[in-house]
Amino acid sequence: MARRKVLAAITIGQAPRVDITKDILPLLGDRVELREYGALDAFTYEEIMERFAPQAGDEVLVSRMRDGRQAKFAERFVTPLVQEKISQAEAEGADATVLFCTGVFPKFAHKGIFLEPQPLFHAVVQKLADGRKIGVLVPMPDQVEQAYRFWGESGVDVTVACASPYLEFEKVRQAASFFKGKNLAFLCTDCMGYSVEMKRALEEETGLSVLLPRTLAVRIVQELLDC
Repeated sequence: MARRKVLAAITIGQAPRVDITKDILPLLGDRVELREYGALDAFTYEEIMERFAPQAGDEVLVSRMRDGRQAKFAERFVTPLVQEKISQAEAEGADATVLFCTGVFPKFAHKGIFLEPQPLFHAVVQKLADGRKIGVLVPMPDQVEQAYRFWGESGVDVTVACASPYLEFEKVRQAASFFKGKNLAFLCTDCMGYSVEMKRALEEETGLSVLLPRTLAVRIVQELLDC
């Protein structure tokens, strides 16, 4: 019997990410073992909110704690912790590693296959949009301005709204009203926290297709691991 391939999933928050795995495990099937690593596993919620809080000029990141709470922190604090987990996962035999975040990071060091969703996501959207405007949903109000900047740097014309995937589901559904009547090509949920259920709700409310990072990333991994 062939050995099961090992996919390491690195979250910028805490593992396990049961909110994400419920959508991606059915895609991976029985031939892949998923191992989860959390950059903030060694810290309490209170430590994270106190020590890693974003300051003016920081890139703001949002993730889920293992108890389901939402935490907000600065990219510069979590990046070295993510690097540690990538190195650990590869040392423990991962065949491929995927980052559970669509944020912008410095280049990570890795020896094996490493999938960072943000550049892949932006490249796919830029090609699919083909000059048309798209709608982008981000978790927090203080991520709206940086979303316009990051997507603009990727050559994509966007209109941005916010609703956290970690708080009230209905807020995500209600955010759909922002995108109505704006002649958009499609929508993107710009966070790995948005679920397939949220994607379906946005599609129902707007009549637009929605590109979901978590399933897009895993489908690329499927091809790489031949599963």
